[in-house]
Amino acid sequence: SVFLGGNPPLQPSVSVSFGNVDNPGGASGVSFPLTVTTQDRNFRAPEAWTWNMTYEREIGWNTTVEVGYVGRRGLFAQRERNLNQLPVGTRFLPQNAGVNVDALRPYKGFAVIRTTGNEANSLYNGLQLSVNRRFAQGLSFGGAYTLSKTYDNGSAQRDVVPNAYDTSNLWGAASYDRRHVMVLNAVYEVPIFKDRSRWTGKVLGGWTISAVSQMQTGTPFSIGTGDDFAGVGTGSGGQFWRVNGNPQLDSGRQQFAVSRTTQPNFWFNIANPDGTPIFTRPANGTIVTDRVRNILYNPGFQNHNLGIHKDFTIKEGHRITFRAEAFNWLNHPDWSTAGNGLDNNPNNIVIGSDGKVDLARSTFGKVNSKSGNRELQFALRYQF
Repeated sequence: SVFLGGNPPLQPSVSVSFGNVDNPGGASGVSFPLTVTTQDRNFRAPEAWTWNMTYEREIGWNTTVEVGYVGRRGLFAQRERNLNQLPVGTRFLPQNAGVNVDALRPYKGFAVIRTTGNEANSLYNGLQLSVNRRFAQGLSFGGAYTLSKTYDNGSAQRDVVPNAYDTSNLWGAASYDRRHVMVLNAVYEVPIFKDRSRWTGKVLGGWTISAVSQMQTGTPFSIGTGDDFAGVGTGSGGQFWRVNGNPQLDSGRQQFAVSRTTQPNFWFNIANPDGTPIFTRPANGTIVTDRVRNILYNPGFQNHNLGIHKDFTIKEGHRITFRAEAFNWLNHPDWSTAGNGLDNNPNNIVIGSDGKVDLARSTFGKVNSKSGNRELQFALRYQF
């Protein structure tokens, strides 16, 4: 899909390495039949339709409030599919037992024929709120909050559809969707000892504090693996697992999980109330047709930075600036989970002899690590 000229028959010549005259393609290192990457012949130009409405008002104290709605419809975005995919179940038919998959493909003599096409669509709806105060009397601050939803049926150029013959079940939350995003910032000049003509003002005054915080919810993910349950052959990406129940945990139970005050510390449900597993492997020769793409969300992200600085004037044209900064000064952890995405193996769900999930031994779906340590930085600068 990148170097299309490198695909046959556009190459001026084809080289076979490690072969010999009697058996040119028989040695290791040679890939037959050919795997080809292509562009769709009907390569439509992407389109975007946007609309918005914003209301802004000054409420006094050098402060303005803005409320807006933003919508966007994206058409003909890129995604990929395998043109040489077997129909669902073909590999598991009795008459095909032991047959090489490439011998069953629609286009004989070729393996995977991956094509990039402008076939995906998206829809964004967002409520945007902001409050800003211009710098006055030693203070400025701002805050922005967005509540949004983004849906699509293909989030990136390299997204490969699991079934080239039916993509109706792919519409769901976009892989980059974040429902809640908030950013806060402030700059404050400490009002004590402001008279710079006196030594107390020069030594003790002139401190400025700045802060910025960013908080946002996590991105969605799907549950599945790269196993070919559908019997369509290689080249069609990962395949979704079946969902038999509600995997969502309410925010309160998630909070208990991440604070480790209860066990077994799950970020999302992997078992029903009766103990049976929520996520199960599809039967061989079948493919999940329900809309289970991106039905779960990763833990969110928080970062809080704080800075303080002061200028010491030596004489005209000479000054020393001291600055201290703390990154993630609240030392807030950002959580990660085991098995949070397609091809992160849900096979490590441990099932007991009674057919129920062993929550004590299963690691899939648990909070298992964190990132985001507090960092301190100090600087002293002499300017002349």
